[in-house]
Amino acid sequence: MPLFKGGNKDIIEKIMHDFPSRYVHYKKGDTIAMQGNVCRSLYILCEGSVYAKMISEEGKEFTLDTLSAPDVLASSFIFSSEGIFPITILANSNCSLWIVNRESILRIIEEDSLVLRNYLTVISDHSMFLSKRLNEFALQTLSSRIISYIEQNGGIQNLQEAAFILGVARPSLSRAILQLVDQGILKKENKGYIFS
Repeated sequence: MPLFKGGNKDIIEKIMHDFPSRYVHYKKGDTIAMQGNVCRSLYILCEGSVYAKMISEEGKEFTLDTLSAPDVLASSFIFSSEGIFPITILANSNCSLWIVNRESILRIIEEDSLVLRNYLTVISDHSMFLSKRLNEFALQTLSSRIISYIEQNGGIQNLQEAAFILGVARPSLSRAILQLVDQGILKKENKGYIFS
């Protein structure tokens, strides 16, 4: 697991023994954490994948990312002054999480400098991803976002899923894709829309 890679196993095991944590299972579609709820623990995704999304007061949804095991959820939130989840986390598949309280993580990173470095890398990587994601949505057109999506995923097989991830209505996505097809940038094949 990247967070504990190279860490002192004896220190980690002792702290985990002294400060209880829990291992939980979720089914596909379950809500793991709700936007606005208190965040007091680090969520370590051991199996499966999850969606991280934001929901506006009007009910508009925006999918920030899909995270897969092994990854750390809520790494940037547990030590924030607000102490809440700014996102909703949903199970994208059946998954298992190790939920470790803030005090345990704090003790581990105080006693093991390698785990502290790993933790800082996790936070920095998540922040870098969010900066890139913000750039995609704030500064790029829908056509540019579609092209970026295809570059990262190799194509668009499921319009509904792609619309969900791109944070647009499916009809808007369909219109933009058809324009890209008309321009000769994309083509439709059995496996979906790909570059021409």
